[in-house]
Amino acid sequence: IYYSDREVLFISIHQDPRTIYPGIGFMHEIGLGEGAGLNVNLPLPMRTGEKSYLYALNEIFPPLAREFKPELIIANGGSDAHFADHLGSLGLTARGFFEISRTISSVSEEVCDGRAILLIGSGYNIDVLPYCWYALLLGLIRPDLPAEEIEDFYPSPPDPWRRIDEVKRIVDELKGILSGYWRCFNPPSRA
Repeated sequence: IYYSDREVLFISIHQDPRTIYPGIGFMHEIGLGEGAGLNVNLPLPMRTGEKSYLYALNEIFPPLAREFKPELIIANGGSDAHFADHLGSLGLTARGFFEISRTISSVSEEVCDGRAILLIGSGYNIDVLPYCWYALLLGLIRPDLPAEEIEDFYPSPPDPWRRIDEVKRIVDELKGILSGYWRCFNPPSRA
């Protein structure tokens, strides 16, 4: 809907579309016409790991939001990135979902006076849905809570930094693609 719209910045961080339905959201799909550069897809490899996911989020979302200066941030949260989900396989815990929405809350306070809406949907393991959705809500409305207070139904996976080198490469490649549209991804010139 917004692929050619210059008024909307769309950012999606998701599992590599080569590994999951519906097979869209490739990095080079950046928008058309006036919307070029405003459709941002950050496809991550399977079993990315929580810390690697949060690294990617923090490298892309805050700088873009600061430069775009939205009037409102609408976030679509679901639990399919949880490591126990039956469809997605990015490797997050409930604590990771809290960190995601806490980042959204912080950035919204900075760029649009805290105007943020969280839409919740998706997720295919009914056992983890309540924990993830609760964590998403808490991160938005109680970002001051210590992340350690967020509990998960399942024990955490062993390596939250799994795939960090690959994720850094993907983030750098995306920044390169977007650098023609965004000052925040242009390295400072050396005189």
